Amino acid sequence: MRQLDPDELLERVEREFRVWLDETGADSAHIEVNGIGRVQDNVAWLMRDGVKEWSRIPWELGSPQGDLRTAQALPDRGAWTWCRLWMAAADGVLRQECDWMREPVFTQASGDIRPGPGDCWNELKRYPRDDEFIPDWLRTGYEAELKRQERNARRCENYRRKREQEHGD
Repeated sequence: MRQLDPDELLERVEREFRVWLDETGADSAHIEVNGIGRVQDNVAWLMRDGVKEWSRIPWELGSPQGDLRTAQALPDRGAWTWCRLWMAAADGVLRQECDWMREPVFTQASGDIRPGPGDCWNELKRYPRDDEFIPDWLRTGYEAELKRQERNARRCENYRRKREQEHGD
């Protein structure tokens, strides 16, 4: 399958949002996404007569919507880490609000989870950013992971040398 460009992908997401609204009869549909590295967490809801109803994202929408973060990554700014997509049935226009600097928070049954150092390292390897576009939370996690990797590399090298000495005698 060919990789869709960001504009084509957004058009596909918009079409699928319309289908979702038509099928549910809701007044509006919303998806909020937190993402870092290869991990994304989506929360979806419909609004009907002013009442918020939690919803599952239809499969036909989930697939293209899940590719938006990668497709919309920018060479100097990386990928957004938070995004909200929404559409009102009245006009059928998809709207998108994204934040490239916000620390993503993943809500789990055990509580909110923030990205760990490995997540931050993976994010910057996958979606490099110019220095001015690296928020403090991301830089701190990335640097902590680099230090951990350096410590592990030193331990491995020390172990290798020790093994050589033991076998060399």
